[in-house]
Amino acid sequence: MLSELCVRRPVFATMLVMSLVVLGIFSFRDLGVDLFPRADPATVNVSVQLPGASPDEMASAVIEPFEEALSSISGIDEMSSMRISEGKGQITVKFVLERDINDAANDVREKVAGALKNVPPQLLPPVIQKVDPDSDPVMSIVLSSSTMSLRTLTEIADKQVKRAIESVNGVGEVSLGGGRAREIHVVVDLEKLNAYGLSITQVRDAVAAENVEIPGGTIEQGKSEFLLRTLGRIDATDQFTNIVVATVNGTPVKVSDVGYAERSNSTCAARPARTRSR
Repeated sequence: MLSELCVRRPVFATMLVMSLVVLGIFSFRDLGVDLFPRADPATVNVSVQLPGASPDEMASAVIEPFEEALSSISGIDEMSSMRISEGKGQITVKFVLERDINDAANDVREKVAGALKNVPPQLLPPVIQKVDPDSDPVMSIVLSSSTMSLRTLTEIADKQVKRAIESVNGVGEVSLGGGRAREIHVVVDLEKLNAYGLSITQVRDAVAAENVEIPGGTIEQGKSEFLLRTLGRIDATDQFTNIVVATVNGTPVKVSDVGYAERSNSTCAARPARTRSR
């Protein structure tokens, strides 16, 4: 039918072909070409923490139950367990290219929430993150010194370098790694602790209960409203020794009666303080 029409009406056939050619030329000029198309599969990381657990316990009591729950999700291309160490572990789930990253992350959250009943109750809330290749750091800054301690370098990196980079326009995130945060050690004498009939758990709970700030609500006075809070945060090392652990035979037992507190001055090997920005 079309061939017969083109033979009988050659001018119409010529104009039809020319219109298609002109349309193709203009479409080709506006055609977008991506030299590096996005072909990254949807990837979701599940980070878990169980303080005090050995790597074997992390693998058997935490990682395996989560892997069994996650394996039932459709569209998984690869699932691996990485960075299993003392008290920490990570599961990486890679999906096929057809899976949407948001739908995949929601499926992972549902399965992880359902598997929490099969893991130890001391497990901290799992952290589920979507992996974005474009969020990789584009710049690394390393601080080193032959005279300053690692603690001093950490303070400089955190208080000065990191905050200066965060204020730069276009910086999305700056993370600090390899430093040494401030740390206070409470050293307990087991013989004194046993003499009072106390346990190390009571000392730990007493320190955690006393080193807090509790909100106290609000007070309305006329047109003004005042926020109240209890200042209970310890800001000096000596204040730890005044914490009351328990009352034995009517006498309060303080941390100073069973041990002492000291500032950590450990010099074990660690990586230099580093800030990363993107």
